[in-house]
Amino acid sequence: MFGRRFGCGIYCCFFAALGGNFAALSQWLVPVLTRAKIGSSNYVNTSVAIHHHGSYQNFTMDLEFHVLSPLDKLRMNVGYFVRIMNSEKWIYNKTYDFCGFLQRPSVDRFGALVIDDLRQHGKVPTGCPLQPERYVFKNVTLNRVKLPPFLPETNFGFTVNCYIGPKNEKVFRSNWYGGLKRVML
Repeated sequence: MFGRRFGCGIYCCFFAALGGNFAALSQWLVPVLTRAKIGSSNYVNTSVAIHHHGSYQNFTMDLEFHVLSPLDKLRMNVGYFVRIMNSEKWIYNKTYDFCGFLQRPSVDRFGALVIDDLRQHGKVPTGCPLQPERYVFKNVTLNRVKLPPFLPETNFGFTVNCYIGPKNEKVFRSNWYGGLKRVML
């Protein structure tokens, strides 16, 4: 009996000495948005409203995209940075075929997580051409977007920009800001 308790105690001490804790086994990071800047164009009217409900991590947002004319052959650029001290460190920047992404979201892993969450709150187009239509997403929380626990809790920003044509004409431009918050699941 003593041996079993002693062995369990040694295991717990060893686990703690390695910097682990039992609660960390069920922790995730979730993005918490604090503000956003979205620009409209001749192709799309957009708006976003972020609502905070009590605590920092308890927020919802309402998004609206009104496509004004048929859109095809779109390219999307997504960039992500973290705030370290007083500077921004860009850690991700990728441009891809947005129409292909709508058909196969696995092209961009983070984008796929966001699209999956948006599908819970409204209609997401599945391919191009995008026809003139209003896409509305209410009470989006991004709670389904779970990031690996080894990332640091820090402030972040990301950009999502969409272009069309050989001159990279702007269709959609946005800047998003917030923080990564560790939550227990």
